[in-house]
Amino acid sequence: MFSSKNMSYIYYHEYFEGLEERKEKSGLVYELGGSPSSEEQFRERNKALQDFKFDLSLSPLEHLKHASKGVASVKTFSLETIYPGLMIGTGNHHDLKSKGSIYSGFSFDYVTGLPYIPGSSVKGVLRSVFPTKEDTKDDINQQKMKYIQSLLEPELSDEEVYDLKDNIFEDNDVFLDAYPTSKNKTKQQCLALEFITPHSDIIKNPIPINCLKVKPGISFEFGFYLKDCQLSDGVQITVKEKIELFKTILTDVGIGAKTNVGFGQLE
Repeated sequence: MFSSKNMSYIYYHEYFEGLEERKEKSGLVYELGGSPSSEEQFRERNKALQDFKFDLSLSPLEHLKHASKGVASVKTFSLETIYPGLMIGTGNHHDLKSKGSIYSGFSFDYVTGLPYIPGSSVKGVLRSVFPTKEDTKDDINQQKMKYIQSLLEPELSDEEVYDLKDNIFEDNDVFLDAYPTSKNKTKQQCLALEFITPHSDIIKNPIPINCLKVKPGISFEFGFYLKDCQLSDGVQITVKEKIELFKTILTDVGIGAKTNVGFGQLE
């Protein structure tokens, strides 16, 4: 159905080929011309998205792992999506008033077309669970402090946690984009349709919205450039300890959109 092998191009360009503009009282409406109906054509395109097989060998992390050597080598670990799946990049523009079309944007790598989790998102999630010096008396901030302290042995003092935060997020460490990976398959179906029903009014019936997600059971590889660090009082945190810390936080907190309703959970 689609001519391109790059899902980024398919989703943001080919998916909307053939749209015709029509003016209605509610505003401009876009529909696919010809037969069958526009809604049916979008249904077929949505199925083609689900059936698309990604070439996982294109993952930049695979190339970085083979290219990097020595102290600056890439450190990785893999986590698998669990039900209901992962939604990432939903804020990207993909919204046209076309019945049957997928409403939300998605995060696809521009070059490889692979679904991916931006390194900035990985860094943001990890950073969000660390306490801040400005809110030391805040209850949530204190809970964050206790959480980080519970993950490291021996337990760090409050000042050591702040030192570690600065070392990770301000000084040395680099957070790479995460990509789907598989030990057994070179090509794999990764996507599935999801329907969300936002309740804008307690009286009105919600209108289901088509969305796209990474389906459960897809393994993502997370990559980092990390260094051992020595805190101000001489305590050393190794690269191995940082990796275990990151892995635990991601499995505890999740990543992406709609984590408050179960999306983005990893194991």
